[in-house]
Amino acid sequence: MKPFLGICLGFQTAVIEFARNVLNLKDANSAECSDTVEHAVIIDMPEHNTGDMGGTMRLGKRTTVFKPNIQSKIKRLYGNVEQIEERHRHRYEVNPKYIEEIEKQGLKFVGVDIDAERMEILELPSHPYYVAVQFHPEYLSRPMDPSPPFMGLILAAKDRLNSYFARGCKLSPREPQSDYYDSDDELDHLTLKQATIYSTDETDGKTKKMSKEYKHDGSRPKIFHAQVCRKSPRLNVVV
Repeated sequence: MKPFLGICLGFQTAVIEFARNVLNLKDANSAECSDTVEHAVIIDMPEHNTGDMGGTMRLGKRTTVFKPNIQSKIKRLYGNVEQIEERHRHRYEVNPKYIEEIEKQGLKFVGVDIDAERMEILELPSHPYYVAVQFHPEYLSRPMDPSPPFMGLILAAKDRLNSYFARGCKLSPREPQSDYYDSDDELDHLTLKQATIYSTDETDGKTKKMSKEYKHDGSRPKIFHAQVCRKSPRLNVVV
């Protein structure tokens, strides 16, 4: 089963899809898409006045509380904390009158707002990674500090989520940065063991051996970088 991550509208469409295909509410939809839908599983929030778009969105950083005593992948990815803060931008929410039936059929709302009235995070426990969030995790995600929902999606896509959990949500130091390396032996073969660095002076063209050589001591794999800059001598790495 392929991993899934829904964000904002993706969260709402995940609820619609589940209502149609599991609850057999074939015409389930959002009130945003149809005014006459019989089973509006997604509805306007009280703050949103239909026809008046100005100042009616639920915006900014808000608190999401994880429900107590739940087994949740996304909660584990967030470090098993009781609550989180994420940025929001939406006008519609899950219709409260369908929540009980949805959860009874297996789709769990594991995160709610501080008043436990609005659904914030859903998860399908029987799936390797089926997660959707009403907030926007991309607003607080950074290249070197990815937001937990994205981390879970990538790990699940590479079938490494369970091993990540087993290590206490830590990446293995022996785990390569790219999954093109299929084994430790292959990674070791491609790891730089020794390099002699030469500096070429572009003014006179003479090449000189630098005073130190790089040697790998055989412990953890290390990455060696030689950076080229127009204003500095050219570096040649000889392995």
